[in-house]
Amino acid sequence: MLNENISEQFTASGDKEAEMLLKNVLSEIGETLSGSGLCVCLGGSYGRGDGGVRQDRENGILYNDLDFFVFARKKCDNAEVLLKEIAGKYEKELKVDVDFSRIMSIKDIKNNAGRLMMQELKRGYRLVCGEDLLAEYLTEFPAEEIPFSEACRLLLNRGMGLLLAGEKMSRNSGDTDFILRNINKAILGMCDALLIAQKNYKWKMGERLTAIRSMNLPEELKQLYSMAVEFKKSPHREPDQDMELLWSDVREMFRKCMREICGEHYTELYLCCKESGETSLKNLIKYCIRLRRIPAADWRKFTMPAVATLLPELDGALKKMPEEEICNSKLYQQWLIFN
Repeated sequence: MLNENISEQFTASGDKEAEMLLKNVLSEIGETLSGSGLCVCLGGSYGRGDGGVRQDRENGILYNDLDFFVFARKKCDNAEVLLKEIAGKYEKELKVDVDFSRIMSIKDIKNNAGRLMMQELKRGYRLVCGEDLLAEYLTEFPAEEIPFSEACRLLLNRGMGLLLAGEKMSRNSGDTDFILRNINKAILGMCDALLIAQKNYKWKMGERLTAIRSMNLPEELKQLYSMAVEFKKSPHREPDQDMELLWSDVREMFRKCMREICGEHYTELYLCCKESGETSLKNLIKYCIRLRRIPAADWRKFTMPAVATLLPELDGALKKMPEEEICNSKLYQQWLIFN
């Protein structure tokens, strides 16, 4: 069973080998999970129909992760163990990460309906098994109603990816795949965040490209976005230019976009969140519970969504090429907690 927003294909290029592979994998997973009581949906790039296919076959056919979202009406015993086993099996076979979300309830679907992740999922997913709880319970919102905090979340996630890519370069890791992927994700993320902040986001990648080209933005940024869109459609492992120079250029453009969206100081960021109706004591309480401490000063800024409070720290971390291990930083640990 497929939802009404289904794409005719998994990949942007329509590569026959990749299409058949994904069709078979989803069929196998569906059979394995049959009778589990779970609603499992493939989201992400392949769920929307714009997934990438490697130009070479050295590291497999697929390029993007397989992102599965899992829902259930009631608690399913031992389901997490089974999902972990399935993920491990197909990660070895497909040579990409296979991620199953935590098992979300109907209440979770309703409470997170405003998230960009959920609204993107609503507009493009494949039902792998179970009854379609998304079609039944996930309300569809127009793009202009995406909250400001989702622009902050996009900046935080893509900025952390950019930091991790910079760290790999500074250690001469040779992981070109990871570095190029995260540089291009950062380009797409900062421009998409601009669209969200300006209430001009589009659901289709091609429509976002058209919108970015029509905006009053630096020509360099428009060119970078076009490049990143092409990379997403047809990813490759060989850089077209010096990667460290590209990383530095994208880093500077990313920081400019952050300032354009969030302002120069916490005060401006706070006002953006307040204007969006997203400041609350609930956010402060959540911050205190998750970090097990009470802010010593300026508690007001912690009434913002946590993904917004971390952006000034992200900007500071992006000022230079990472030298220490990002995974050991306070910023990284808080990112894991609040994202």
